[in-house]
Amino acid sequence: MKVTELPIEAVVEADWNANEMDQSMRRHLKRSMERFGFVAPVVVRPNGSAGYETIGGAQRLGLLREMGFKTVPCVVVEADDVEAKLLSQALNHIAGEDNPGLRAELVRDLLGAMPEEEILDLLPDSADSLRALASLGAQSIADHLTVWPKTRSARLHHLQFQLTLSQLEIV
Repeated sequence: MKVTELPIEAVVEADWNANEMDQSMRRHLKRSMERFGFVAPVVVRPNGSAGYETIGGAQRLGLLREMGFKTVPCVVVEADDVEAKLLSQALNHIAGEDNPGLRAELVRDLLGAMPEEEILDLLPDSADSLRALASLGAQSIADHLTVWPKTRSARLHHLQFQLTLSQLEIV
């Protein structure tokens, strides 16, 4: 993989990009980028007009623009419209799932090393869900099974709705 620094004005977001991010998640992403830097390059393809179109990383690109960056680290791939859209979906949706026991151990380690507020600033969890997760393994199995539904319900979920104006008035 070759990472190339491109002028930020040469990269445009794909108008077909289906990935949207609410303000809360955008804030977490920005905090992560401020704390750790830009650690994942944007994936782009040449768009034929001496510029590039995003395939993956449009949210990060938008934040870089807001933060005043002049260049953006990119991986340039050759892809037609179909391949670009397929890769975009693969990048946005292929992900693993945390092992709850290992995540609980990680959260306990983090809570022991830094303030909870600092963790919540970066992660899209609630304080209750972090504490419940950290207590995983510290209880008997019966206690854990009793608390588990509450733990799962305390976890924040990202939902997005698109409404017509008449539906919005009702809501």
